[in-house]
Amino acid sequence: MTVDPGTLTAILVMAAATAFNRAGGFWLMRLVPVTPRVRRVLDCLPGAVLVALLVPGAVQGAVKGDMGMVGGLAAALVVSRLTRSDLLAVVVAMAVAAGIRAIWG
Repeated sequence: MTVDPGTLTAILVMAAATAFNRAGGFWLMRLVPVTPRVRRVLDCLPGAVLVALLVPGAVQGAVKGDMGMVGGLAAALVVSRLTRSDLLAVVVAMAVAAGIRAIWG
């Protein structure tokens, strides 16, 4: 197996940029006083990121008739509201989507 130098360079540059952004975020947050309002924003971030990642796919899936994506998202919403567990919501959503896709193809 050979490795293309351009591909390897791109991977290393992206890894460095990711590491820089993560470290920079931690460094910048040291300068921000954590008030109750900031704490509420930080508590909402995981859910907001999850929604930002899933909704475009769900909309596109609904347009294309992929009911597995829509059913999985609906299941994630219900489980997330009932249990307040993001991890459980993702696991249930994957199971529901897989089940729907297995049954209806």
